[in-house]
Amino acid sequence: MDRKPVSDAAGGDKALLDKGKKQPRKPGLSVVDRDGYWHIHGRVRVGGRSIRVRKSTGLEARPELWEDADAIRLRIEGEIRNDVIHGVKPSLPVAVAADRYLSRPRTRPLGASTQRTIQEVVKRFTVRLLRDIEPSEWNDLVEIRQKHNSSATRERYINDIMAFLNWCAARPNEWLSQDRLPYFDRDKIARNPNTRARRRVEELSPALIQLMLENASIHLAAQLVTEWSTGARVSSILYGCRLCDLILAPGREQITFHETKNGKPVTAALHPYAAEKLREYLEWRGKLHDREAPLFLTHRKDPYVHNGRAGGGQNKTAFNAMKRRTARAIREAAAGEALRLWRQNQRQAAWEVVREAKDTASLVQRVTQHWFRHLLATKMLQLGDLRSTMEQGGWLDPRSVMGYAHDVPDHRRGIVGKLEWEPESLPGFAGETG
Repeated sequence: MDRKPVSDAAGGDKALLDKGKKQPRKPGLSVVDRDGYWHIHGRVRVGGRSIRVRKSTGLEARPELWEDADAIRLRIEGEIRNDVIHGVKPSLPVAVAADRYLSRPRTRPLGASTQRTIQEVVKRFTVRLLRDIEPSEWNDLVEIRQKHNSSATRERYINDIMAFLNWCAARPNEWLSQDRLPYFDRDKIARNPNTRARRRVEELSPALIQLMLENASIHLAAQLVTEWSTGARVSSILYGCRLCDLILAPGREQITFHETKNGKPVTAALHPYAAEKLREYLEWRGKLHDREAPLFLTHRKDPYVHNGRAGGGQNKTAFNAMKRRTARAIREAAAGEALRLWRQNQRQAAWEVVREAKDTASLVQRVTQHWFRHLLATKMLQLGDLRSTMEQGGWLDPRSVMGYAHDVPDHRRGIVGKLEWEPESLPGFAGETG
């Protein structure tokens, strides 16, 4: 297509120039037709500098869109002058900045919930420039969106928004000045909890875990025993482990996970019992020739489909079925024992068996696979080796480990009982003399 300048520097004359006829371009920026789109061409002279501009508006070169293109020309010219004279950097529309934020290279991709938050921001502000949005408008967005949610959910939502805005305000972007960043009334306790949500992990005894494994399908039992031994996350189990990452040689049992939260591979040791259960799983799995294939498969022996860490997963049905079977087994065993005690006229003991079974079955119904990560941190820290705990679970910060560890009163009471107590007489206080 012919390249035809269509405006002067002031943008007043839109008459097309004769084809092929060159005319001297006036100082400033012009709206020109380049390959069917309106472009901004020219130079802006300000502060003793001459700044060249060659930029597409993204608008088709149609007469009815010329005024929109000219408005872009004026905005670009103003941004350049503000940058040179006042040090104010050019801004970007929210939609453009969000697209760059979401598509920038990362070692660990953004989670699905974070992506949804940024998309809500785009839906709310679309083509508005970042610098033109008042801080109060960001607060309004949070209050409306998080009106009925918990404080912890609200804090995570604010964290996602502030991560995006801080990236926009940081160098070299500077599409948003620091004084335009919003201030939120934060819940310090929900934002930085001393511990994770309370879980009754200390009640997950080996006997109860074994009962859960017995009532799990073989493909799920392999996952659970691996989580118990390594503290790995569900996403690492389902998506971040290949056949070649598992070593079951006696004395060297270990497994490596690549889909980790911090983006770094984690090699964890395997308990001998976990290694035994994994050998049984491999016999069921078969097809061991493809060493690069995923280690853990569905009940149909298909690879799990990565859901982008959106929650749930393809093993949710199997896990819930395991919990129902385990709870039923606990109640049935308790009913038999209670009946036996009742016939022996030990009614108080019978009621106690029923009560304990009811409590244990309720505990099983509350268990999630993530509990095993808390259990690993709790049990390994009880053994007093922080470095091994961090390496086994893939934690990089001791504070993160402490957030997963839970206080076990009986263990703490045992430690207190071991405190040294052998009082000796102080000099000069050897006791009364006759």
